[in-house]
Amino acid sequence: MDTLLTAVALAVLTASTAFSQIKTGADFLNIPVGARPVGMGNAYTALANDVTSLHWNPAGLALMNHRELGAMHSQWLLNTQYNFLGFGAPSSMGSIAGSVAVLSQGNEEGRGANREKTGTIKAQDQVFSLGFAKNLGELKGGINTKLISSQIAGFRAQSYALDMGMLYPVSSSLGFGAALQNLGPGMRFISQRDPLPLTLAAGVSYRFLHGLAVALDVKENLVSKKNQINLGTEYSVLPILTLRGGYLASLAGQRQVGGLGKNLNGLSAGLGFNFLGNRMDYAFTPFGLLGDTHRISLNVRF
Repeated sequence: MDTLLTAVALAVLTASTAFSQIKTGADFLNIPVGARPVGMGNAYTALANDVTSLHWNPAGLALMNHRELGAMHSQWLLNTQYNFLGFGAPSSMGSIAGSVAVLSQGNEEGRGANREKTGTIKAQDQVFSLGFAKNLGELKGGINTKLISSQIAGFRAQSYALDMGMLYPVSSSLGFGAALQNLGPGMRFISQRDPLPLTLAAGVSYRFLHGLAVALDVKENLVSKKNQINLGTEYSVLPILTLRGGYLASLAGQRQVGGLGKNLNGLSAGLGFNFLGNRMDYAFTPFGLLGDTHRISLNVRF
């Protein structure tokens, strides 16, 4: 375990020095997965406990105690769609999970050098993930491998990445989590290679009595040097109904897109319905002039 922590620390320091203020590729990897985490302002590093842990913190897979099928549909910005499908299962050796996520941008009209029509242009990004997590005493540790692919106008780029994470429950109420995401060689289109959005996240969560939970995340993109503070809460009003709210503060101001909704930038809200051990969630996030995003998720356990 000490060797793994040392390797993570060296990777973070190396990446932070080498990639400072560089443009990133495959930014779709930053699009959040799951309506529950989004409804809580993306503060999920210390709360991850389902198949969407593949996106947030792979150590959360160790908390699954049933086989789980998870799906999400997101109406993303500018008429794009982001969809996720994952499956995970616990075993005596640990928990394993796999998923596919696709950002579909549809067909756009192509133009030549003289503005003449050249047909349609299709753009699509996708990532395949395979993760494993295990209980290491009180500590939960996890790892996730990714195969990344992007396509635009007939050009294709591929890469791979690695995520590592840990969870440490101090008590039944208090928990800590940390994750290093998107450690890999970058994406290359034609002759240009851009680094992946390497991100370091740390979070804390606290569960009060009567179904109230709060979470706080601090995240840094080690490539672009953009920082975020995420704050979220959820409250179980009834055994079958949960309300959520959150706020994402971008310290570099990158979420301020203007427009009538600018005062709502960073806010999110959602709700969840629990039935027979399964969960259906919805989340809403405003982005000013860029529009609003909506997510619906379903988690089925069996």
